[in-house]
Amino acid sequence: MRPLNAALGAVALTAGLLNGLLCGCADPGGLEVAGPAHSPTATPGPVHVVEGPGRPALRRPASFEIGDSVRLTGLRWRTWGGPTAEATGEVSGNWCAPACRETPYRARVTLGGLVRQERSAYYGRAVVAAEGLPPEQQDELSDLRLFVPTR
Repeated sequence: MRPLNAALGAVALTAGLLNGLLCGCADPGGLEVAGPAHSPTATPGPVHVVEGPGRPALRRPASFEIGDSVRLTGLRWRTWGGPTAEATGEVSGNWCAPACRETPYRARVTLGGLVRQERSAYYGRAVVAAEGLPPEQQDELSDLRLFVPTR
């Protein structure tokens, strides 16, 4: 009977040590977590911009049309693929006719409003800041909606 008592004693000792290791350092009030929670990151994938229905998805386009009236040309992208994309170039179109139909304005372009889909994402908004444009016309370029294809 002694081997059985020794075995039971060893099991009890192991359980006590394990309990002390697992629970001995915890506060009686439970676990306290401080700081902001980490948010899961989306699976990275290509980021595109689309001119309209039936048009191909573009990445870092040199020129781009927003709707039927705003044309961006000579685009040089400083950033692309993050929450925003930034470029410099020129803007022209029918919205400021006749002044900029012939001579475009120098502009800074910021794309944002990232819409994530299964394995890619699309910019959904654009802000165009044109140099020398009258304020009322500049307001028309301050929040442009971009086409985002449906899944």
